[in-house]
Amino acid sequence: MTLDFENTNVDIQVSGAKRIEMDAFEAGVNFVDLHLDFPVSFGKYVMGSTPFMQASMRVGYEAMQIHKMRVNHLNDVCSSEKEIRDILTLYSNNNSGIFKVKVLKFLGSKMACDTQLDQNRALYHAIERSFFPFAEPKRNMDAVNLFTEKLMKLEINNKNALHAFFEEIVTNGFLKNVQTDCLEIYPRIIDIELMLRPALFLDFDHEYEGNQVPYRVSAHEFVDAKDLYKDISEIINRALVLVAGLNNIKKRGSHDLFPEGKHVPSSLNKFADCPFGKKLDYIDESWYSIDSEAIDNQLRNSVAHYKTKYNEVSQEIIYFPQQEGMKQEHPKNMYFLDFSRRILLSFRELHRLNHLTKCLFVYYYLRVLGEEGTPVDI
Repeated sequence: MTLDFENTNVDIQVSGAKRIEMDAFEAGVNFVDLHLDFPVSFGKYVMGSTPFMQASMRVGYEAMQIHKMRVNHLNDVCSSEKEIRDILTLYSNNNSGIFKVKVLKFLGSKMACDTQLDQNRALYHAIERSFFPFAEPKRNMDAVNLFTEKLMKLEINNKNALHAFFEEIVTNGFLKNVQTDCLEIYPRIIDIELMLRPALFLDFDHEYEGNQVPYRVSAHEFVDAKDLYKDISEIINRALVLVAGLNNIKKRGSHDLFPEGKHVPSSLNKFADCPFGKKLDYIDESWYSIDSEAIDNQLRNSVAHYKTKYNEVSQEIIYFPQQEGMKQEHPKNMYFLDFSRRILLSFRELHRLNHLTKCLFVYYYLRVLGEEGTPVDI
């Protein structure tokens, strides 16, 4: 927002900041650092057309109230940041005794929390409570119902093959590692939650289209977030191994059997090494659909290989997705708000796939071990 103080004699009092004398705001020179809960458009100031009023007019009163509720909850999440980090770390490190104390205190609950099954339940209860503003509760519930239904059907029709799949992913530590990787992302989302608030607002602002003259977002720089986007994409890439294994059992009776074809991986272990862009090609008529908006291999590869440029003033990101040797002649661009939105959508997909790891562990404790939460070293 540009503030036009021309022809005014108002003496502006400043607290907690250093006032810089200047005749007028100069676009491209003065940087405005705004930690707001919605995107801010820049332009000539119109009396009464505050950022809040502009945002309200774009989405309406009801949507604005929902957005307000979510960001208010984020304020509470930030105040509990250390507790949340501790809970996730203790669970990942299998420190069950202290985890039980911490998670029950956080939840304010006396729920059972002694067996591995109970602790798995408590962990995801804490995650849902903390991160629901970023997630999509209805879609998450639908995903969990899908995962549970799929496992039950496979148990009826392919029980031996399903248990062989669990034997491999538990014995080699893959299932635990994917879950741990997912859990490491949540604190990093808290770190950039201010940046993601305007991206959350776009759930309702359907008039906004990417690559327009951008709304401005908060103080975070592109460099603070690009590694997070890359890491989320890589974890989704690894979680696809679980999706593929179940798909192979459903289609061909073994988690190692992929559809016939040239260069098709010979086993699930080989599939794990396939590039992200190829993995979806080997999952035929998948039972689980990855959100297409959460995946952009060109952007991911550009970020991963340092083929990006960022303009701090315009907040424009230029990236080079093609293999061009030493040349960079075919750039693409987006704005920082669009990139923030990509992180949000990717996180939502990772969050759903983390629920897949939860459901797989629940099945493992109940059906493979045969007893509720019998201790096992995993």
